[in-house]
Parts: sequence; structure tokens; C-alpha cells
Amino acid sequence: FHRQAIDYGIYPLRDAGSPRHGELAVPHALDGITKMTYTTAHVRMPESSVLNLKNCSYRITADIEILGDTDHGVIVCQGGNMAGWSLYLSSDGRPVFHYNLYGHEHFVCASTTPLSRGAHRVIITFAYDGGFGAGGTVVMNVDGDDVAGGRIDKTVPLVYSMSGETFDVGIDTGSPVGNYPHDYRCTARINGVTLERLSEVPEEIAARVREGMFAASLTTQ
Repeated sequence: FHRQAIDYGIYPLRDAGSPRHGELAVPHALDGITKMTYTTAHVRMPESSVLNLKNCSYRITADIEILGDTDHGVIVCQGGNMAGWSLYLSSDGRPVFHYNLYGHEHFVCASTTPLSRGAHRVIITFAYDGGFGAGGTVVMNVDGDDVAGGRIDKTVPLVYSMSGETFDVGIDTGSPVGNYPHDYRCTARINGVTLERLSEVPEEIAARVREGMFAASLTTQ
């Protein structure tokens, strides 16, 4: 078995639910895709099945409709309390973006004004410095006006979670990315959330990602 396993490249053995990375990675359905729109039908989505926003510049666009005076909750999130990001409405209806770096460093930017009733577009734009897990500049735009922003010094280069945290629209089904209650279901209407990569990962960084993901996969055997 061992000799044929080497001949046919089946090592490392893995759980069927665990993606294979590195030089042994199989083609991915999102290869070549730079923009995807998600809805509230998209919850508990594994990290590998969602457009990858790591090691690049990106834009998150949320089209929502405020229905009441106290709408709140998670619009979209990925990851959990050990690493991830979340765009949500605070308890008083203000858009907030939270980036969680391994539970040790937290970047938060928020509008100072609650959203009024009606349709709104909230955009988070991240301009990447370049490099492996490097930082960048965040700008929050609401209905065409820049309302908040700042610097993220470092970002997650490989994975947000190896313990079942997921991508969710309209709720945070795992551990909370930020300082809000579990689940924190959004009471506003979410018409769509679009993720878009604005730059591609250079080959030297992609090679480091492949090596890192392969090493990570070995630790889960």
C-alpha cells in the first residue's frame, strides 16, 4: 500500500471533508472568480467554499433595507472569536466593521450615525499593502459618503478557523467575531452581499500560502 500510495500521490491521507492544499490541490469551483454575491440563503458555508479575500485588496458591498427604528444584527461575517471579520448593525443601528486577528488584535470602525428607514448601501473597501498577511487601509462608505475607516496592521494569511467556523449572511452561527451576542440575527432586510477581490495574489505569496496550507493540513491528520 505504501509504495503504491507514493506512486499515485495519495499522501497525505485525509478526511473526505478536509480540502487538499498545496501542490496536491485539486481544481476549485471558485478558481478565476473575483466577484460573488451572497444572500441570506448562504449560512454555515465552509471557508473554502467562499470567495477568498486574504492577501489582497477587496470590497464588501451590502445592500440592505432598514425596516424599523432599532434594526440590528450581523449583515455578513466569516470566522469566529479566534479570527475573522464581521459587518453588522450595532444595537442602535449603526454599521460596524470588525476585523479579528487571532483573538489578540481587533480593528473596529463604525459610523457615528444610525441608518434611517429605507434602502442603504454599505461598502467596506480594504486597500492592501501587499505581502504575506500584511496590513492595509479600511474605508467604510454609506450611501456614497465615507463615514469611517482606519488601518489594519496585520491580516490573517491562511485560514480564519480550523474548528468549524463558517461564512454567514444575516446571522453569526458560530462563536461571535466581535463584541455582540451569539447568533445576533439581522432584523433589517438584506437584499445581497457582494464580495469582490480588487487585486490578485502574487505568485510568491501564493506559493507561501500553498506551503502554509499544506503544513496546516498535516497537523489535522
